[in-house]
Formats: sequence, C-alpha cells, structure tokens
Amino acid sequence: MSDKDIATLIWERYEKGVEYQSSMGLRRLIPEYIRFYEGKQWPEPTRNTKNLPRPVINIVKMICRNKKSAILSTPVRILYKSKDKRVDTDTLNAFSDMVLKELDQDDIDKCAIDDGVKKGSYFYHYYWDMEEDCLNPLSEGSLRCELIDPLNIFFENPCQLDEQKQRWIIISTREKVEDVIKNAEEGVDKTEIIPDSEGIADNKSGMCTVLTMYFKKGGEVFCIRSVKNTVIKREFSLSPDKSPVYEALGVTKKPKRTRKIATLYPIVCGYYEKRDRCIYGLSEVEGLIPNQKAINFNIAMSLLNAQEVAWGKYIALPGALKGQTITNAPGQVLTDYTGTGNGIRKLQENYMQSYPVDLVKTITELTRTMTGTSEFMTGELSGAGLSGTAIARLQSQALLPIEDLRATFMAVKRKQGKVLAQFYRLYFSERVFTVASENEDETVTKRFTPSAYDGKEIEVTVETVLGANASVAGDISVLDALLKNGSISLKSYISAYPDSALTNKKALLSKIGEELEEKMYEKRIMELEQRLKENEETVSRVQSLISENKSLKEYIAKEYQSGRRK
Repeated sequence: MSDKDIATLIWERYEKGVEYQSSMGLRRLIPEYIRFYEGKQWPEPTRNTKNLPRPVINIVKMICRNKKSAILSTPVRILYKSKDKRVDTDTLNAFSDMVLKELDQDDIDKCAIDDGVKKGSYFYHYYWDMEEDCLNPLSEGSLRCELIDPLNIFFENPCQLDEQKQRWIIISTREKVEDVIKNAEEGVDKTEIIPDSEGIADNKSGMCTVLTMYFKKGGEVFCIRSVKNTVIKREFSLSPDKSPVYEALGVTKKPKRTRKIATLYPIVCGYYEKRDRCIYGLSEVEGLIPNQKAINFNIAMSLLNAQEVAWGKYIALPGALKGQTITNAPGQVLTDYTGTGNGIRKLQENYMQSYPVDLVKTITELTRTMTGTSEFMTGELSGAGLSGTAIARLQSQALLPIEDLRATFMAVKRKQGKVLAQFYRLYFSERVFTVASENEDETVTKRFTPSAYDGKEIEVTVETVLGANASVAGDISVLDALLKNGSISLKSYISAYPDSALTNKKALLSKIGEELEEKMYEKRIMELEQRLKENEETVSRVQSLISENKSLKEYIAKEYQSGRRK
C-alpha cells in the first residue's frame, strides 16, 4: 500500500471512532460536564430571561473534589515481586521509585483522577522522548508520560475493556503544519501536509490533525503516524535498536543478548465508573447536572421574586402626580392631585414562600446522600457528643463507597506497572544510583541491570503507603480501653492517637505537657507544705515535752526539798 492509501485507511478508522463517540453522546456531553464543573451552568440569556438572576451553587465541583480527594487520600506504590528469591526486586523497586519521581507520576495521577471524575475516563500515554535530557548514559532521550483526552483516543473495538487486546489504538493531536513538515520522514510527499478543518470552523489556523496509530503484528507493537492525506512517519517498532547509540558513544564491545520486543501498548486506560460494554467510563458529573439545574433554578426564582418586590410598583390615576417622580426614597411625600385620596396607591406584591429554598436544601441533602459525600465523609461534622471511636467508625462507614473507586484506580496502577516494566527492560541500560537507607541517615548505592530480569516472572502489585483507614477505628478502640483501665497516661493516649482522626495532636500534646508540669509543681509544693507542717508539729511536740520535763523537774525538786525538811 502507498503512503496515501495507508493514511486514508487510518483516517477512515479515526472517523469511525469519532462517529462512535458521537453516537454515545460523548462529544456533546463531555464538554458540558466540564462547563458545569467550572460553574458555567446557565445558557445564554434570551428576551424572556434577560432579567433572571443566574446564581450558581456549585455542588458539582464540591462533590467531584471530595470524591477525588477521597480516592487519592491514601498514597499507593507500584511494587515488583518475584517467587524466585534470586531476582533482586529490591533494586528494581528502588529504580522504579526514582524514575517515577523524575516523571512526576504522582502529579500525573492527580490529573488523571481529575479527568476521570469529570469526564469518566483517563488515558496514560507513555513514550520515549528523544529530545529530552539523557536519563542514563547508554540511551538517548528520556521516559515521558502524558494524559490523553477521552475525545482524542479511539479503539478498534470500544466494547473491549482491555486495551492490550485491541488490534489498533489511535491518538489524535492538533499540530502546526510547519512543525509537522519539519519533522516528517524523508521521502514523504510534504505537499500533502496541509491545514484541515477537523474540530474547528475553518482551516485558517495553520493546524492539521496528526494521527498516531499503535498496532500489533506478530505480538510485537508497532507505530505509524499520518495526517489526512499522507504518512509522515512510516511503520516502526517500539522495540528499540541500540546499535546506533553504542556506535555513537564509541562502544566497541556490545552486550550479547537476544532482541527484546515490546508486546504491550504504551497506553493505560482507566475509568471512574464502568459504563456498560464501553471502554469510556461514567463520570461523577453525569448524574448531577439535573439536580444542579434544579438547585440553580429554584434559587434564581427566589432571587427574582425578591428583586421584583424590593422596588415597589405604584398605580397612579391620570394627573395624580403632576410631574412628581416616585423614587422610593425613605420619607418621600407624594401629593395626590385627584383629590379623591386613592389617585396614588402602591400595588400589593406577593412574596414567594420559603418552599423553594427548603426544596433546595432537600435536593442538596439527597444528592449528597446518594453520591456518598455525607458530612462525615467530608469531615464537616464536629462530632459533638460522640466518642472518638464512634466518629472514626462513622467516617470509615462513609468511605466504604469510595473503596470501590479506589480499588478501580489500583487496578489501573497495576496495568501501569506492567507498561513501565517494559520500558525499564527495553529502553534503560545499566545504571548506578543511590537511595536512602532504612534509617534515612545514610545512602546506599545500587546497580540496575535490565538484563538481570530477562525471562524472569515478575509480579506487579500495588500497595498502600499508609495503613488502611478502616484500621483507625480499631486503633482508637484499643487506646480507649487502655486509658479506661489506667494502663496508659493521657499523654501516651494522645501520642498514639491516629493522625488521620485528630487534627490538632501537636497542640494537645503541648498543652498536656504544660498542665502536667504545673501539676508536678503543685504536687511538689504540697509535699513541701506537708513536710513543713509535719516539722512544725514535731517542734511543737518537742517543746511540749521540754515543758513537761521542766515541770516534772521542778516538781521533783520541790518534793525532794520537802522530804529533807521533815
């Protein structure tokens, strides 16, 4: 097939993908989800609605942000394990942590969940950027990751949820024609690279749609790039050939190894909630829009009524005012020139009842209940009158609906770990790096050798960095029992209390320390006062004994003198 025929085939596949998205309503609904999340929730005013207030009580953003925070509240880490104890997975995990940190993967994950909550899906695209700084000495370029908008990625079978089972995947981007011509492969007919009107009103922007198609052939992943009329980069394998790199670096002795091939697409698909038989997921916004409209409309009508009755309306018979202007100023005096006494009268307005506002409260509460964003989940209740255990249990129960969403995200991270492992094995060469030791006071030098993992069975797991939230209630229960039995002090109780259930632990410990110090001084003073009192009593008793002894001596002396006289 010629370059033009291949480009036409890819373009037809792209158009079918766009047609599928349109049939599902995604190309119309996803932009609407974004508008509602950003607060653009009212249509353009018409002749009949130009005076209508347009308040926005954005429960869509509140619920979406709470859900996003709940999913990301517990950090996760990709871990590689092997049943073969001879496989050094510790080095592999340390190297992976270093690469992901350089990649800013945590920030990308936050943006991905943000896409999922608002648009229903998120798609990671990993690629080797040859223009970036060298990440290791025997490779040119660096690993990069970008998020693909759900409306810019297309699949051979959108009903197949496993992206690795797709026959082809197409990513569309809008790029400047001059840049596409500059980077086009030699031998390409560059006169066919022209602006197109795909996705815009006209083709005067100097932009064209570039299609990057990944496909598998014999189990190996290949890629090809094209525009509407021609191929700009012909078919190439994702399995890198490092021979030119070794030659450029002057390395004469090249490592002996069999050719390693890429078998996984460098694309990881994730969804917020599963849509029936569709790789594109359901967003949180989708079910909130009708409720959001009802809330905004009821408040708008209440405001409109207040606006209309705030400036009173008057009925005046002809000639009653004689040029007077009703300003509604306080204390304004009007003269009725009809002489009838009713030539000027204020129109009686009807104030709207509080029912619309009460209805808004009801809709909001029901929406929060049905979406699982109750006050305990968002941390809005103070928990007055409840024990720490009760609060923790209620919080854990409120977060149970989030666990399913979090489990879905962790499954995506496992797929991510497999794709990353392929890049570590294919694109990275031997590298020496340092990591912090367990006590974090020293550093340890490690050597990552990709060939050490060839042919080894390595399992990808995802583990939470912190303990599960559900264990907080159990921890508090144990602490409550120990404090009640007198086994631990109040200071020890606060010190061991879970950080996630107590926001002001440091201040409490400081205050408890001050109070304990004051009590210690008070106890010391009381002890000294008691000893002083005891000493005073002892002195008093000694003085009493001395007086008694003195009296006794005087008595004995008198008796002795009396006996001698006789």
